[in-house]
Amino acid sequence: MINRMSPSLPHFGDDSVRMWVTAVPLSAPDEVNIVVGVDTRGGPAERLACDLFNYGHEGEEGVFYLLPMDLWARVEVTGDRLVVRLVTFPQRITDAVRYRDDEEFRRIVAGLGLEELPDGRVVVLRREIRIDPAALADQAGLLPGPGHRAALSPEGEPCGDNLRPVLILDHEGPATLEQLVAALDDEDASVLVVGAD
Repeated sequence: MINRMSPSLPHFGDDSVRMWVTAVPLSAPDEVNIVVGVDTRGGPAERLACDLFNYGHEGEEGVFYLLPMDLWARVEVTGDRLVVRLVTFPQRITDAVRYRDDEEFRRIVAGLGLEELPDGRVVVLRREIRIDPAALADQAGLLPGPGHRAALSPEGEPCGDNLRPVLILDHEGPATLEQLVAALDDEDASVLVVGAD
Protein backbone atom coordinates (compact mmCIF):
# COMPACT_ATOMS: atom_id res chain seq x y z
CA MET A 1 0.00 0.00 0.00
CA ILE A 2 2.69 2.52 1.04
CA ASN A 3 5.79 3.08 -1.05
CA ARG A 4 9.16 3.12 0.66
CA MET A 5 11.01 6.42 0.78
CA SER A 6 13.55 7.15 -1.93
CA PRO A 7 16.97 8.03 -0.49
CA SER A 8 17.19 10.96 -2.95
CA LEU A 9 14.14 12.71 -1.45
CA PRO A 10 14.36 15.04 1.56
CA HIS A 11 13.42 13.55 4.91
CA PHE A 12 12.87 15.35 8.22
CA GLY A 13 11.18 14.21 11.38
CA ASP A 14 11.25 13.11 14.94
CA ASP A 15 10.00 9.71 16.07
CA SER A 16 9.53 11.04 19.63
CA VAL A 17 7.20 13.81 18.36
CA ARG A 18 5.63 11.49 15.75
CA MET A 19 5.76 13.93 12.87
CA TRP A 20 7.79 13.68 9.67
CA VAL A 21 8.23 15.23 6.26
CA THR A 22 8.91 12.24 4.06
CA ALA A 23 7.72 10.12 1.17
CA VAL A 24 5.05 7.69 2.29
CA PRO A 25 2.54 8.56 -0.41
CA LEU A 26 -0.46 6.57 -1.45
CA SER A 27 0.43 6.56 -5.13
CA ALA A 28 3.41 8.75 -6.10
CA PRO A 29 6.68 7.41 -4.66
CA ASP A 30 8.52 10.66 -5.45
CA GLU A 31 6.17 12.97 -3.50
CA VAL A 32 7.05 14.21 -0.03
CA ASN A 33 4.22 14.73 2.47
CA ILE A 34 3.77 15.95 6.02
CA VAL A 35 2.97 12.85 8.06
CA VAL A 36 1.61 12.82 11.63
CA GLY A 37 1.35 9.69 13.78
CA VAL A 38 -1.52 9.53 16.29
CA ASP A 39 -1.73 6.95 19.07
CA THR A 40 -5.29 5.64 19.50
CA ARG A 41 -4.45 4.95 23.19
CA GLY A 42 -2.54 8.21 23.73
CA GLY A 43 -3.39 11.23 25.85
CA PRO A 44 -6.73 13.05 25.76
CA ALA A 45 -5.84 15.21 22.72
CA GLU A 46 -4.81 12.18 20.65
CA ARG A 47 -7.87 10.19 21.66
CA LEU A 48 -10.07 13.20 20.82
CA ALA A 49 -8.42 13.41 17.39
CA CYS A 50 -9.17 9.70 16.93
CA ASP A 51 -12.83 10.32 17.77
CA LEU A 52 -12.89 12.98 15.03
CA PHE A 53 -11.39 10.47 12.58
CA ASN A 54 -14.74 8.66 12.73
CA TYR A 55 -16.07 11.40 10.42
CA GLY A 56 -13.73 10.12 7.69
CA HIS A 57 -15.09 8.68 4.46
CA GLU A 58 -13.27 5.60 3.18
CA GLY A 59 -11.76 5.91 -0.28
CA GLU A 60 -9.25 3.18 -0.99
CA GLU A 61 -9.11 0.34 1.53
CA GLY A 62 -7.67 1.67 4.79
CA VAL A 63 -7.58 5.29 3.57
CA PHE A 64 -10.09 7.78 4.97
CA TYR A 65 -10.74 11.34 3.83
CA LEU A 66 -11.96 14.05 6.20
CA LEU A 67 -14.03 17.06 5.18
CA PRO A 68 -12.77 20.55 6.13
CA MET A 69 -15.66 21.06 8.58
CA ASP A 70 -14.68 17.85 10.41
CA LEU A 71 -10.90 18.19 10.68
CA TRP A 72 -8.36 20.47 8.99
CA ALA A 73 -4.60 21.00 9.25
CA ARG A 74 -3.05 24.43 9.71
CA VAL A 75 0.59 24.39 8.58
CA GLU A 76 3.05 27.09 9.62
CA VAL A 77 6.77 27.54 9.04
CA THR A 78 8.77 29.92 11.23
CA GLY A 79 12.48 29.82 10.51
CA ASP A 80 13.43 26.15 10.67
CA ARG A 81 10.35 25.09 12.65
CA LEU A 82 7.38 23.36 11.03
CA VAL A 83 4.18 23.45 13.10
CA VAL A 84 1.04 21.48 12.26
CA ARG A 85 -2.21 22.09 14.14
CA LEU A 86 -5.19 19.80 13.66
CA VAL A 87 -8.26 22.00 14.03
CA THR A 88 -12.04 21.61 14.09
CA PHE A 89 -15.15 23.44 15.21
CA PRO A 90 -16.23 23.10 18.87
CA GLN A 91 -19.57 21.58 17.83
CA ARG A 92 -17.72 18.76 16.06
CA ILE A 93 -15.94 17.94 19.32
CA THR A 94 -19.23 17.96 21.22
CA ASP A 95 -20.78 15.65 18.62
CA ALA A 96 -17.73 13.35 18.50
CA VAL A 97 -17.66 12.64 22.25
CA ARG A 98 -21.42 12.76 22.91
CA TYR A 99 -21.97 9.07 22.26
CA ARG A 100 -18.78 7.88 23.88
CA ASP A 101 -19.53 5.51 26.74
CA ASP A 102 -16.96 7.26 28.94
CA GLU A 103 -18.20 10.10 31.12
CA GLU A 104 -14.70 10.62 32.55
CA PHE A 105 -13.26 11.22 29.06
CA ARG A 106 -16.04 13.69 28.23
CA ARG A 107 -15.16 15.63 31.40
CA ILE A 108 -11.46 15.61 30.48
CA VAL A 109 -12.22 16.90 26.97
CA ALA A 110 -14.47 19.63 28.36
CA GLY A 111 -11.58 20.79 30.55
CA LEU A 112 -8.82 20.69 27.92
CA GLY A 113 -8.86 24.46 27.32
CA LEU A 114 -8.27 24.10 23.59
CA GLU A 115 -6.69 27.08 21.82
CA GLU A 116 -9.35 29.02 19.89
CA LEU A 117 -8.50 30.44 16.47
CA PRO A 118 -9.96 33.63 14.91
CA ASP A 119 -12.18 31.61 12.53
CA GLY A 120 -13.93 29.90 15.46
CA ARG A 121 -12.08 26.59 15.17
CA VAL A 122 -10.09 25.10 18.02
CA VAL A 123 -6.75 23.30 18.02
CA VAL A 124 -7.15 19.61 18.83
CA LEU A 125 -3.53 18.53 18.39
CA ARG A 126 -0.27 20.40 17.77
CA ARG A 127 3.04 18.98 16.52
CA GLU A 128 6.34 20.71 15.76
CA ILE A 129 9.63 19.59 14.19
CA ARG A 130 12.80 21.14 12.81
CA ILE A 131 13.18 21.20 9.00
CA ASP A 132 15.29 22.85 6.31
CA PRO A 133 12.74 24.83 4.24
CA ALA A 134 15.27 25.38 1.44
CA ALA A 135 15.63 21.60 0.98
CA LEU A 136 11.85 21.40 0.47
CA ALA A 137 11.52 24.42 -1.86
CA ASP A 138 10.98 22.27 -4.97
CA GLN A 139 8.06 20.38 -3.34
CA ALA A 140 5.06 22.26 -4.75
CA GLY A 141 2.22 22.78 -2.28
CA LEU A 142 4.06 21.29 0.69
CA LEU A 143 4.83 24.39 2.77
CA PRO A 144 3.18 27.81 3.10
CA GLY A 145 5.09 31.06 2.94
CA PRO A 146 6.63 33.53 0.49
CA GLY A 147 8.34 30.78 -1.52
CA HIS A 148 5.19 28.66 -1.55
CA ARG A 149 4.28 27.03 -4.84
CA ALA A 150 0.69 25.92 -5.21
CA ALA A 151 -0.06 22.22 -5.24
CA LEU A 152 -0.85 20.92 -8.71
CA SER A 153 -3.74 18.77 -9.88
CA PRO A 154 -3.01 15.52 -11.77
CA GLU A 155 -3.49 17.60 -14.95
CA GLY A 156 -0.75 20.02 -13.83
CA GLU A 157 -3.10 22.90 -12.95
CA PRO A 158 -2.62 24.95 -9.73
CA CYS A 159 -5.06 23.86 -7.01
CA GLY A 160 -5.51 27.30 -5.45
CA ASP A 161 -4.12 28.40 -2.10
CA ASN A 162 -4.48 25.09 -0.30
CA LEU A 163 -1.50 22.93 0.47
CA ARG A 164 -1.07 19.22 -0.10
CA PRO A 165 -3.11 17.24 2.40
CA VAL A 166 -1.47 16.16 5.65
CA LEU A 167 -1.39 12.39 6.09
CA ILE A 168 -2.26 11.07 9.54
CA LEU A 169 -1.33 7.51 10.43
CA ASP A 170 -3.33 6.20 13.37
CA HIS A 171 -2.05 3.28 15.36
CA GLU A 172 -2.28 1.62 18.75
CA GLY A 173 0.62 2.66 20.96
CA PRO A 174 3.62 4.89 20.22
CA ALA A 175 5.51 3.97 17.05
CA THR A 176 8.41 5.08 14.90
CA LEU A 177 7.86 5.95 11.24
CA GLU A 178 9.30 2.57 10.25
CA GLN A 179 6.87 0.79 12.58
CA LEU A 180 3.95 2.81 11.21
CA VAL A 181 4.79 1.92 7.61
CA ALA A 182 5.04 -1.75 8.62
CA ALA A 183 1.67 -1.46 10.42
CA LEU A 184 0.12 -0.06 7.23
CA ASP A 185 1.53 -2.93 5.22
CA ASP A 186 0.04 -5.35 7.78
CA GLU A 187 -3.27 -3.39 7.83
CA ASP A 188 -2.80 -2.64 11.56
CA ALA A 189 -3.03 1.13 10.94
CA SER A 190 -4.97 3.39 8.65
CA VAL A 191 -4.28 6.60 6.71
CA LEU A 192 -6.38 9.70 7.23
CA VAL A 193 -6.13 12.41 4.58
CA VAL A 194 -6.72 15.90 6.00
CA GLY A 195 -6.85 19.09 3.93
CA ALA A 196 -4.37 21.83 4.84
CA ASP A 197 -3.70 25.53 4.56
